[in-house]
Amino acid sequence: KNPSDFIDDIRNGCNIWGVDSGVSTILTAVDTSGRQRTTSLDEYYHLCGYNNANFIRKKHQEQHAAQFLKISNLSSLKTSNITEFAKACQERLSLYDDITSYYNENAWSSKLKFQCYIRKQKGVHEICKGLMYGSVKYNKKSSTGVKTSSAENESKYCPPAPLDHPDKPRKTIIAFGDGMFKNSLRGNRGAPVRLIKKALQKYCGNQFEIRMVDEYLTSQICNRCKNRNMDNVVTEKPKRRVHMILKCKQNTCNIVWNRGIMAAYNILDMFLFAIRNNSQRLDVFMRQGTFNDQSSV
Repeated sequence: KNPSDFIDDIRNGCNIWGVDSGVSTILTAVDTSGRQRTTSLDEYYHLCGYNNANFIRKKHQEQHAAQFLKISNLSSLKTSNITEFAKACQERLSLYDDITSYYNENAWSSKLKFQCYIRKQKGVHEICKGLMYGSVKYNKKSSTGVKTSSAENESKYCPPAPLDHPDKPRKTIIAFGDGMFKNSLRGNRGAPVRLIKKALQKYCGNQFEIRMVDEYLTSQICNRCKNRNMDNVVTEKPKRRVHMILKCKQNTCNIVWNRGIMAAYNILDMFLFAIRNNSQRLDVFMRQGTFNDQSSV
């Protein structure tokens, strides 16, 4: 389905989200009404119960320190040397009682894995609902971002959460940036972008659709002036470039952007432009050597 095929949906008042994916922030989304929504990697790990599971495992290790020490000192099975492999197998057989006692006591390990599996399904579903309707995080009773009165935070501004509209939208269209990342990058935890994308695709139907958008240059071009003249903000002490914060160097603009928010707005603008202009792409986001009659979002 081409972007130009969605023109009737826009006329009927559908809701359109531009979504940029990342590593530390899994999803950054903006919609046509100006709402902004983000899902961080920390939030995903919390929803899935991984943090709680790690705490329980560590507590179990401390309570069974002697058994855990024996198990952790076992030779590795990952070897191409048959002698070392046989030695590792023999060590495990000799400690069979300790291993089964450590992992099978009240079936705690299996129960914990199953609980994480259940919470992962619920967590992914909650993230998806944030872009559709009925999310716990963005409903009317949500206290996310609400400022509480105390002496410490009286001078701090805490914006309220971008709540759902009172009525469920007739249709929701997501313009999803096609940038994908490995499940794990060196120095970072795994970002489940593909998992979220797959989960969203399961909801596709008459009331919900996803369109992939080429996000080339979306995080390098200012959304306001459409110039590729951005630079990272540098902190004073110590001097350090902040990857997520960009400043436009155009004298007429001079705006400061969150990289993810800016990219999401650019993705949304490209998709809306393609809908109204026969699936064409904005010139500033064109790849070198391509022409508009050959390209699409």
